[in-house]
Amino acid sequence: MKACCEADTTAAIALSDLVVLVGNPNCGKTTLFNALTGARQKTGNWPGVTVERKEGRWCLADGTEVRLVDLPGVYSLSSQSPSIDEKIARDFILQTKGAIYINVVDGTNLSQGLFLTLQLRELGVPVVVALNMMDLAEKNGIQVDVNALSELLGCPVIPISAREQLGLKDLQERLM
Repeated sequence: MKACCEADTTAAIALSDLVVLVGNPNCGKTTLFNALTGARQKTGNWPGVTVERKEGRWCLADGTEVRLVDLPGVYSLSSQSPSIDEKIARDFILQTKGAIYINVVDGTNLSQGLFLTLQLRELGVPVVVALNMMDLAEKNGIQVDVNALSELLGCPVIPISAREQLGLKDLQERLM
């Protein structure tokens, strides 16, 4: 991992108490939100399950408490005719300053999820990629070189499975 991207993200995290989950529809954002906050927000395998932002508190292992926001799914920040849920997510991202973004990406469908990652990186906001559903990716024979992907994107990439609660400690440690 590039030292510069690690240093930039670490410095930003130290100054922020707002962490935002962002990603495509059905990539596991709300499942991750529930796992991190203990909430029981509705999840489902169809677009539009989360149509408004949800907020909760996430207590990190070092005792730091952060505000965690779960945004509706969005494919792009530049959609010409966004749905209402995409508009909510896009407007929040473009108008909120000082947040850390956990970009939840479906590990079984990298090409679709990483487009949004690149857009977030272009905005210059601190991003940590949570490569979700890696348990399913491995079962399907999908292998991801996490270090190479991190180098390519210029931000930390953490493999997780929100549903199985795997890798969440690594994700949390990345934010401390």
